[in-house]
Amino acid sequence: MTTSTALSAAPRSQNPARRLSAHLAAVSFAVWLAACSTTPSEPAPEGYYRVERGDTLYSIARRNNRSVAELARWSNIPDKSQIEVGQLIRIKPPAGAGISAAKAGGAPAASSAPEKPAASEPPSKPPATPISLQWPADGRVTGRYAPPSEKGLRIEVPAGGKVRAAASGWAIHVGTLRGYGQLVIVKHNDDWLTVYGNLDKTLVKEGSRVASRQELGSMNNASELHFEVRGSGKPVNPASYLPSR
Repeated sequence: MTTSTALSAAPRSQNPARRLSAHLAAVSFAVWLAACSTTPSEPAPEGYYRVERGDTLYSIARRNNRSVAELARWSNIPDKSQIEVGQLIRIKPPAGAGISAAKAGGAPAASSAPEKPAASEPPSKPPATPISLQWPADGRVTGRYAPPSEKGLRIEVPAGGKVRAAASGWAIHVGTLRGYGQLVIVKHNDDWLTVYGNLDKTLVKEGSRVASRQELGSMNNASELHFEVRGSGKPVNPASYLPSR
């Protein structure tokens, strides 16, 4: 299953438009492409990208030098906050669509020009700005970072255990996403966010400021917390930013 966003910058003011933009980018976790004739196990056709677990529409757009609006329009995605693993996203414009003025320097694209093959995606690198995190919960680590199948950690939290913010930030999404269950996404700054999935109960409100170690949710039944760390919208190994224990 799939949430990124480098998401748009965390809200530094109470500007509603900026808050909404950050929220939409954060919950762009992934959607079925209607009339998709290939299966998720097949490679994506030329000009398309197949969504993997943890991808967001924002991160896909950023990696391919596109805008979220372009990808949504080319793939007929009505809700940018819903995409799903296995979905095909068009990353090259259909014939005659052209490229947005922002990407093409204001000049319309020539629809008759042949498209160049897509460049291979560079390896994921964390942002230059560092971040120090605390463990989000007590419990045994049962699954470690191993992309593409595992883009975070799985922590077996005892029944009644609490899940806490790994660092201070903003709760830019609180709700449910398929594959993540109930989750909270915390934006720490322009570069970093953390994801807390598979919660039994959420304890913060969307848009609220959260302090480091503040309770974000609870695990009423013994279950596994899904914890992701994302730098510039891409998953990184959480163990690299957590203290030894």
